[in-house]
Amino acid sequence: MNIHSIEPELQTFERVFGCRICLHPFTDIFYRGTTRLFAPIRQSHRRTHPDRCGREQRSYCIRHCMDDLNRRIAAAPSRDLFMMHCRNGCFELVSPVYRGGRCVLVVFAGLLDAREKEKVRTIARMLPVFAAGLEVRVHDMAAAKECVCDTLHERVKEYVERHYAENVSTSSAARALCVSVSHLCHELRAAGEGSFSQLLMDERIFRAKQLLTFADPDIRLADIARLCGFSRYEHFCRSFVHAAGMAPSAWRRRNA
Repeated sequence: MNIHSIEPELQTFERVFGCRICLHPFTDIFYRGTTRLFAPIRQSHRRTHPDRCGREQRSYCIRHCMDDLNRRIAAAPSRDLFMMHCRNGCFELVSPVYRGGRCVLVVFAGLLDAREKEKVRTIARMLPVFAAGLEVRVHDMAAAKECVCDTLHERVKEYVERHYAENVSTSSAARALCVSVSHLCHELRAAGEGSFSQLLMDERIFRAKQLLTFADPDIRLADIARLCGFSRYEHFCRSFVHAAGMAPSAWRRRNA
């Protein structure tokens, strides 16, 4: 697995919210030489949604999904969410990201059914936050210049930072890092980190604090819990209180 990739974030969003993500990057920061930081299929709606987009005429897709949308984005540079309807009856939610006054990335979430109103509302709340965070993550990766971690302890911490939102465990981390579980646990104890589970929990709580402090206050706490890797909202609340000394809602009010 290439740890210098944004695929884990993309796949987690898809799994949590039940959609597929396409990307249109407009800067070379999303590439390492000739290699994309995401699966190539994500730049093609026709390949991502072959049963829908793949059946449309390419000329229609280029005109409607690219040219018309780009004009709408250019005409409203402060807007962070668009809706794009297709004549086959479905639609996508679209979130552009800007840096230095220029659109550098467009993130598409689809294909959606208007009858799934709650799902659509949830994605509409989360997509702009996710898209902006994705662009920041890529810039952080570029600033780090893909430095190679010297110790297993550093490699484990980087693994946790990349996969905290997924259903990971000590054994899955050990497999990904090509070491035994006992060796991984020994190295963490030697570095004073405690257990892998605690390292993972600390990262999830840290990410939750960031979202509670800086994200749109209309985002539901249950959505924040899922984005931070908690499968159950009750577990998130208990863990947050244990770590922060207050409930997530109280943290949000205090830091609003």
